[in-house]
Amino acid sequence: MLAKKMAAPQDMQNGAIFSTKKYGLVRVIEYYNTHTVIVFFENTGNIRSISAAKLRSGLLADRSVPPESIMVGEKIKSQKHGLLTIVQVESENIVLLINDSGEEVRLLLPTVQKMKLKANEDKIIKEESKEIISLSSLTKRNKKTKDINTLLKKMLTDYGK
Repeated sequence: MLAKKMAAPQDMQNGAIFSTKKYGLVRVIEYYNTHTVIVFFENTGNIRSISAAKLRSGLLADRSVPPESIMVGEKIKSQKHGLLTIVQVESENIVLLINDSGEEVRLLLPTVQKMKLKANEDKIIKEESKEIISLSSLTKRNKKTKDINTLLKKMLTDYGK
């Protein structure tokens, strides 16, 4: 079944250019309806269909680009090599990085992903530890706990009588 072609809104005219979150610019080739908009990726030349809402929000992906190449330009802290910048994802498993002094370092993709996860976990832990908790607030008991403790003490003292 062919999609029925409708009149395009002003922002979806043929040739309109939109920006995506991760994949650069896309150009509208043809507008059929809100569910079917044919777009052209400027960087790769890939053509695909997308909904108008996803196009306006920039949440569309170029399927011809491998997901690892999105990592290019990210900085990762390494204990052995210092601060590394991802330059290229060479094959499916090897990542080329450059340290501060300009030396090339090649690591396996799973190693780089683990380093990224560890850095994210460290950031989360640091953000959580910023909250100051006083010792008195940690040792305070609420009223319910106090009532239960006094009730238990009374039961134990009255048990043998």
